[in-house]
Amino acid sequence: MDVEDLSHYQIYRAIENAELDSFRTISADTNFFFDTSAKYDTTYRYAVQAFTEYDAGTLSDTVRIIPGPVNFIIADFYNFVVQKLTYDAEHIMAVNYFPSPIAVEIHPREGNIYIAEYWNQQIIVTDPELNPVNTLELNDRPIDFALDAANQRLYILGYDQNQLIILTTLGAYIQSIPLPFQLAVKSHICFDSLSVCTWISVSGKDSLFQVQLYDTYQVQAYPGIIDPKKVYPDPINGGCWTATDAGIVYLSPDGHICRYLEDRYITDISVNQQNGDIYYIAYQSDTKSWETGYLDRSFDYESTPIKGNEIPDQYYIQVIPGDGQRGFLTMQVGSWNLLRFDNSGKKIGESGWYSGRLDIALE
Repeated sequence: MDVEDLSHYQIYRAIENAELDSFRTISADTNFFFDTSAKYDTTYRYAVQAFTEYDAGTLSDTVRIIPGPVNFIIADFYNFVVQKLTYDAEHIMAVNYFPSPIAVEIHPREGNIYIAEYWNQQIIVTDPELNPVNTLELNDRPIDFALDAANQRLYILGYDQNQLIILTTLGAYIQSIPLPFQLAVKSHICFDSLSVCTWISVSGKDSLFQVQLYDTYQVQAYPGIIDPKKVYPDPINGGCWTATDAGIVYLSPDGHICRYLEDRYITDISVNQQNGDIYYIAYQSDTKSWETGYLDRSFDYESTPIKGNEIPDQYYIQVIPGDGQRGFLTMQVGSWNLLRFDNSGKKIGESGWYSGRLDIALE
């Protein structure tokens, strides 16, 4: 077909298990298409066919997509890449390459993406399409950071000088706080807006640390927490949650510790920031069994399993915020793929190949 003779394109659409049907005609000079009638959490398939005045091209292969309210931003440290994935984790919407993207956050109002650059000692700010728009220079290698969008603050863990660096989101320096404990490369921080503090975990320290952020700062250690992993703020009561080698731990703002699933090794958790449920990946060594589930806040954090041994060796989880049982994203070691499950535990998407050190944010 001579492309100079193009007259129009015909879009075909199928909803769920229906057959493809003619849906929309678009002009030949259009190179994109938006389906504004699509509904969240519904499976759509699309195909396109080109037409000239006298002929019709071959129908294209179909593309499947499930639209939803969020997209995933994946910072892949060892593959030197940051990607934006669709809600179903099937399609890459944007991509850019960075020398060492170790952590990522999204400004909820502005839509800008903040990327911690480990080797270059920077926070790189990009637009929603991952195009850099600003660079915040640091005097230290960042290993993790937290964003306080309400007050336009960044709280950055600096590895070399063992410090908490506080900047504005535009890069203006506010303060550096020397930390009285040694950071590790696997250290994590979150900002707790309800308690006005940051929580810090350090691999191998068997403690969580609180840095209070009033007129003067104060650092408090809470021991007895075995090898804490990433920390997450509790959206209902304040305090923080973390995965450990001996269950899930909640540390309240006043230092009270609650423990759940203590007989299991927890590889990761994710807090539903809308209703406070805690999603987890757990391994029980005596039965050699894997479990993905959640602690239901409305039932005193009772454990509700969703997936079992059919999906082993998972080491990251990200829940989709909302009410009730929710869908989630995980990464499976071995295949090194991201797996996307709906709220019933059915797999609806997959993407790969990723490395063993990721950070995930929701857009």
